[in-house]
Amino acid sequence: MKTKAEPTPIRKRAVQQRAEDTRAAILVEAIELFSSRGFDGVSLRTIEANAGVQRGAIAYHFISKDGLWRCAIDQVFARFVDRLEPLEATLRDLEPAVRLRTAIAAFVRFSAEVPELSRLMVQEGKQASWRLDYIVETYMRPRQAWLTELVGTQLDAHTFYFVIGAAKTVFDVEHECRSLFGVDPTSDEFIREHATRLADLIQSAQKRTE
Repeated sequence: MKTKAEPTPIRKRAVQQRAEDTRAAILVEAIELFSSRGFDGVSLRTIEANAGVQRGAIAYHFISKDGLWRCAIDQVFARFVDRLEPLEATLRDLEPAVRLRTAIAAFVRFSAEVPELSRLMVQEGKQASWRLDYIVETYMRPRQAWLTELVGTQLDAHTFYFVIGAAKTVFDVEHECRSLFGVDPTSDEFIREHATRLADLIQSAQKRTE
């Protein structure tokens, strides 16, 4: 009786690569659709169709829509952490005023390059849910004190949303900016100028309260 031949190492690697490619394609579309339509506004079938994968691929790789959403959020915040946390050592060696400007510049640039994070936060921040709890408790609250100490500015609700809103809004509505002002908000020149003006505003406000 013939036994079924074991897959060769090359075949195994090919299968693994296809699985990784499928998973990555699903995550790309999930992040885009969750950030633009919200969790309840998109179906698994739509995500699979946009990703160009077979029906049932999400269930295979992520078990459920909830599982896919968590993985999508984890990936976006991982990019945020990977971008900003390496700056910690550099920031601590800077004077407080320079430290603040450097942190703002890094956040503005990230907001321009990965607008999906702020768009996801807008979608989830509209109402209470387990998803918002997951974001706040897993990512935002643990870094709140760290960020306050690092930038040297008390991040109360007013300061927090002033900085976040001013840093990211233009990138959330980049097409409006292009149409209204005829400028590309994703250009390096615009990003640097936007970060500079935001830092100027914050430092001016700090001086008035001292």
